[in-house]
Amino acid sequence: MQIGIIGAGPRGLLMLNNLILNHDANHLEDITIHLFDRYIQGGRVWKVNQPISLIMNTPANELSLFNDNQADAYSISEWCQSDESIKFIKQLDVDNRDELLEAVQKINDRSYVPRAICGAYCQWFFSLLEDQINQNDHINLELHFNQNVDEVKANDDDTYSVFANQQQYNVDRLVFSLGQQENKLTKDQESLLKYSKDYDLTYILPGEADEADLSHIQADHNVIIRGMGLSFNDFVSRLTEGRGGTFTDNGDNTLTYHPSGKEPTIYAGSRRGVPYYPKAISQKAFNENYSAVFLTNENVDKHVHNGHISFEDFHKLLRLDIEYRYYSFLFALKHPEINVEEFQQAFIDADDHDSLIASYHLNDDEIFNWDLILNPVAGIKISTLDDYQGHVKKWLQLIVDDALLGSKTSPITGAIEMLRDLRDNIRYILSNHLFTNDDFANKYQGQFSANMKFLSQGAPAVRSQEIIALMNAGVVKIIGPQMQVIGANHKFITRSAFYGEEIIQADALIEARTNAPVTNVSANPVLTSMLDSGIVSAEQITLSDGKVVANSSVDIDLATDRVVGEKNLYTWGLNTEGVYFVTSAIPRPGVNDSIYAAADKIAKEIFDIKVDNPTIYM
Repeated sequence: MQIGIIGAGPRGLLMLNNLILNHDANHLEDITIHLFDRYIQGGRVWKVNQPISLIMNTPANELSLFNDNQADAYSISEWCQSDESIKFIKQLDVDNRDELLEAVQKINDRSYVPRAICGAYCQWFFSLLEDQINQNDHINLELHFNQNVDEVKANDDDTYSVFANQQQYNVDRLVFSLGQQENKLTKDQESLLKYSKDYDLTYILPGEADEADLSHIQADHNVIIRGMGLSFNDFVSRLTEGRGGTFTDNGDNTLTYHPSGKEPTIYAGSRRGVPYYPKAISQKAFNENYSAVFLTNENVDKHVHNGHISFEDFHKLLRLDIEYRYYSFLFALKHPEINVEEFQQAFIDADDHDSLIASYHLNDDEIFNWDLILNPVAGIKISTLDDYQGHVKKWLQLIVDDALLGSKTSPITGAIEMLRDLRDNIRYILSNHLFTNDDFANKYQGQFSANMKFLSQGAPAVRSQEIIALMNAGVVKIIGPQMQVIGANHKFITRSAFYGEEIIQADALIEARTNAPVTNVSANPVLTSMLDSGIVSAEQITLSDGKVVANSSVDIDLATDRVVGEKNLYTWGLNTEGVYFVTSAIPRPGVNDSIYAAADKIAKEIFDIKVDNPTIYM
């Protein structure tokens, strides 16, 4: 049997591992596995040769490519703290080897690992798989790295032809997980790109922050950064620390930035007007999760009528879980007179949660305010850019102080951390199609998804500390809500709609985000070739008014992860964002992570091994 895997990032490596495990456990026929990637093992995001300052947003002890209970398994944390990491990194032929060695020796269980270190871990993990294959006479591995897959064709006998580097490879089974990818340019992007070329400006399209050419940005330039999530932090790091600036710790939860003189002035903004929430310092054990109290599968099923749960009922259950955790932490931290266990039982039993909370006579600033959580500058009168900086710094410092208390102590960021623990609960609703199509398209997608990213996909708290320090140094300025950007007067121009008279002109514009994984606008040649030939299509959603809209995901059979209409073609990961939830994550050991189950299930499907009680993974 010939098996193809397109994508050698973490998902591709998980797939390779599970193919080996299932093949060995079942004493199967000889196989050849073709592994394709336009980069090398680890893929594009996890390149080893990238700045050490670019870090992950998940603690080291919560990341592993080994299946649970797999022999000789190492999480990233365990690997970094072992001799294996030093030994492996020393033999790497990369320019930043000394930086890697220095960084890896500083990592503990709760460290936020440089992405380059994760890349080294992926390469080490792959080397173990190669060793296993080299000792197995029944598995052959063919590597096709640093090659673009230009086309995939379906053959009449349910096999596939993969074309890479002007070569054709025929496979019986094919699985693809393409990871972060390019999209077709929007009209706005096309216009701004043309404008930048016409007037010799720098315009950085959405993509990987470590790959962007920032060499044309000078110290006397103004730079506009649009977007304030993870990529924002990466670009700021490259334009500050990456140019020789340094931070010192003041010993009071604050930092001071010492400029190198090579930094441009950065004007950052977004629709919301504030950076993403920081991650609380992890206090969890590697295998510790908080179970849902309200958004349980059983409670969800109780709210299902005519096959669906209303978005409002779902949202209420999710919010109750966050509030339950918030008040539990708040009372433990600040109100020793309140018995936390008694409160928790009362909250579970309450019909009117607002009245219950009112009975504790808390200060107004202690009441969990969803509107303020989602819009931290709501109600603030914004008149000038300078005035707005004070409001943002005050909020950021409040949230940083909270985050530094720890994920099992901090009321706000500790409660928001619950959203990670609720991922499988949300996946249960999506994978069982428990929303009506109207609720999914009009309520779940869009604002709700944006809110989830804002709350739960931010950077470690140190990044927020750095932003405050950079604001104090005058290097970074945050623009108010409803950021607007155009090209005019031979410059890029931005402003907040809240104080439209104050205009900022800039020599560079950076779109600080990766491309959303949307099937119908993807520019990835693998996906576009299969779209053009009809092998794959986006899932179609018919609304109650008869309108048909496309989901972002490839249309798949959720029970098997097969592409609909194809017998031997599988996909998972970012290509299925829209039918699943948070498909970019690296799996977490010790908590029955459904990503491991998915890799095992797809491997068994490929080998025609019966899957007992298949779990829809995410």
